[in-house]
Amino acid sequence: MPLDELVQRLVNVAPGERSFLSVYLDLSPDRSGKKLYPPFLKNRLSELSKFILAHPRERPFLAKDIKRIQKYFEEELDPAWKGIALFACASENLFVPVPMPLPPENSVALAPFPHLFSLIRYNDLYQTQAIIAAHSRQARLFLARLGRLSKQLTLAWEDKHTTRFGRMGWSLPRFQRHLQEHIKQRAKEIAENLEKLINSEKPEYLFVMAEEGMEAELKKQLSTTLRKKLVPLPSCEPRDPDHKILSAAFETLQKISREKAEVLARQILEEAEPLGQATAGPEPTTSALQNHQVERMVIDARFKATGWKCTGCNSLGTGGSPNACPFCRGTIRPADLREEIVARAKSQGVELRFSENFSPLMKAGGIAALLKYKTSKRAIK
Repeated sequence: MPLDELVQRLVNVAPGERSFLSVYLDLSPDRSGKKLYPPFLKNRLSELSKFILAHPRERPFLAKDIKRIQKYFEEELDPAWKGIALFACASENLFVPVPMPLPPENSVALAPFPHLFSLIRYNDLYQTQAIIAAHSRQARLFLARLGRLSKQLTLAWEDKHTTRFGRMGWSLPRFQRHLQEHIKQRAKEIAENLEKLINSEKPEYLFVMAEEGMEAELKKQLSTTLRKKLVPLPSCEPRDPDHKILSAAFETLQKISREKAEVLARQILEEAEPLGQATAGPEPTTSALQNHQVERMVIDARFKATGWKCTGCNSLGTGGSPNACPFCRGTIRPADLREEIVARAKSQGVELRFSENFSPLMKAGGIAALLKYKTSKRAIK
């Protein structure tokens, strides 16, 4: 299931008394090759087992979730994964493990809804990418996802005939035309085979490293759609090994994602003035989100905020908890605003971008939003 579909499934579960377990684990080993997550997971699940004893209504569901999680990590976990996000809710018959492109910070949370921030922040890295590494005698075509190879096709050609023709005394212009025709045919073959390899996939980018003549001809032979997705990989050579090429493409993908978030953050911060069409900081952004005003939002990976949530009208607030909801006088509870904001934004179809320690955004509170229309100075209820 594509990540966007999975996230929508999770955020669209109707709120209620159920409890979701959200597990994030760094699966990478230390220098000695030892996995570090098992003791952490064991301790956290042990704490949850004690919690079950004090909450008889949730006991059967949570006990089932804990047992299922333990079994999964003992018997089913893919050892090749770098990290995992796992969501479990027995009352909803939900158990979803998701591989992560980068190791997350270890955490286990029990809440009325799944915690999605640590997963969604890597949304761009879940897109399938196409890669071409081509020179005069060989072309390697890749489809990659999460930095790992999913499909590959290798094309190879012989160049003996061009050498023989050159020795037969052809004029230089004629020989060059002959060589260019071969490059054209090979570029066409690459383009045709790439379309077949992609098939129903929809790669976000097409990373290319090719010899100079081949690269120019490839641009002519590729479809208009693929040409718009072209991204060069200057850090690699066409003859580099597969693992180096895949690693370079993944690092470039991360860079593109960060740059897009920073561009959006700068745009929003320029607009975030009195009577502007943007907000900066947790309080105004949360208020705008509650009024369904937000069109696009950027959040820094370091953003954290505590606040409160009304159990009656679902209103969110920043800072300390008042005695009662200021809007409906309902009961309130402490809330992790970072998770609440992300879940609400996804449920409203808000486009989310995530920066990585972007200083201008952090100075503004770590979160900002571009609005559908301008706001007034009065407080938003």
